[in-house]
Amino acid sequence: MMPMNPGEPHQTRKGTLAAARVLFALVMREMTTRFGRSSAGYLWALIEPVGFIALLSLAFSQIAHGPPVGRSFPLFYATGYVAFSFYSDIAALTGRSVQVNRPLLNYPAVTALDTVLARFLLQALTGLAVAAAVFGGILAIFAEPVRLAPVPLIACFGLGALLGLGVGLVNVSLFAFSKGWELAYGVISRPLFLVSAVFFTFGSLPAFAREILWWNPLVHLVGLMRAGFYPVYDAAYVSGIYVGALGLGLTVAGLGLLMASQQRLAEG
Repeated sequence: MMPMNPGEPHQTRKGTLAAARVLFALVMREMTTRFGRSSAGYLWALIEPVGFIALLSLAFSQIAHGPPVGRSFPLFYATGYVAFSFYSDIAALTGRSVQVNRPLLNYPAVTALDTVLARFLLQALTGLAVAAAVFGGILAIFAEPVRLAPVPLIACFGLGALLGLGVGLVNVSLFAFSKGWELAYGVISRPLFLVSAVFFTFGSLPAFAREILWWNPLVHLVGLMRAGFYPVYDAAYVSGIYVGALGLGLTVAGLGLLMASQQRLAEG
């Protein structure tokens, strides 16, 4: 058995601290680039979800007496839209991490994975803040009585983050290898909003449609979000194991692709 070098733990701590400093610097750079240095920049992160939820609520309130679940149109559509956008924003932003930060890869201390993690952390935290603001505002303005179930909500955000990271990691390499895939992914991902149970409930669909859409992991995320706000919501179809296994598998595959293509990513 080889004796341990007394300096190894110290070197490990120094390496960990250096990596943490690089990641923190990248997060701060991303924050400044996306939101600017004033609070007005952060306000824009709220405008899109609030506007879209208001539009859905106004449109469907004109053709229906009440939402499919509960009494509040804004709350019902918020539970669908926030769950969907939390995942999709993470996937979209992490997938283009290297493209927008390629010059930074010329620095030895910065790796492609650092740029992915920086964007992932910033967007995940932003998504959580937006969700808190949207739901807090709806509950305060409309005085909608709810009984929150924290476990489904935590599962929704945790699994959404994992799935978004996995898809983003895979796309980092695929986008670099094929511009055609980048265009195809954009086309494929656009209709997802329509088939992810954002403005309807999974249980309201015909049996054949449920059998097909069950394989859409975003349907499960929306179901978890609604189970967290509506105690009467039937979320028996939701499988956290399925979404978690898919997200973990994509993350592992994405990490493998990233490590194998590190040099090509740096060269562009």
